[in-house]
Amino acid sequence: MLYSANQTSARLLLEFAQSKWIDNNTNADLQDHQRYLLLHDLYIKARSFSIINKVTFWFALLGGIAVVMWPMTAELSKSFNWDKDFFTSAIVQTTITAFVGLAFAIYSHYKKRQLFVENLMRSIVYADDWEPVMAERVIKEMERIDSGFGFAETLGKKSKTTKT
Repeated sequence: MLYSANQTSARLLLEFAQSKWIDNNTNADLQDHQRYLLLHDLYIKARSFSIINKVTFWFALLGGIAVVMWPMTAELSKSFNWDKDFFTSAIVQTTITAFVGLAFAIYSHYKKRQLFVENLMRSIVYADDWEPVMAERVIKEMERIDSGFGFAETLGKKSKTTKT
């Protein structure tokens, strides 16, 4: 069986597991199906993160080029008598730069999540013996992933209460 190089690691792992654990396994039991279901649940998360990453990556890349090219565009607009405040406005330049920074931050955040999910999928696929304890660990990690975005966590700070 040949796999396509034009797919995410998550898709590759899912196709492998489906082939080995479900489609070509006449003795597939409930544990095989549960293991595959857990892997498929992780795939859904990885796929969502991958879509977000693709959109924000291209927006950040094109926006980054625009930020770099903006001073030249402003000068060229003067040369062609396009005296529009749009090209020379510091507010517009700052806003575009802020959106590009936000796109990069979103890309970076979700790329880490995608890699984490794909590594969880690898741990499921490459496990020699699949035990209920391993499923519990993966489910606990999935709970952490599903908890979402936290500003304190992102900034590296933990909420502390102090007594006065």
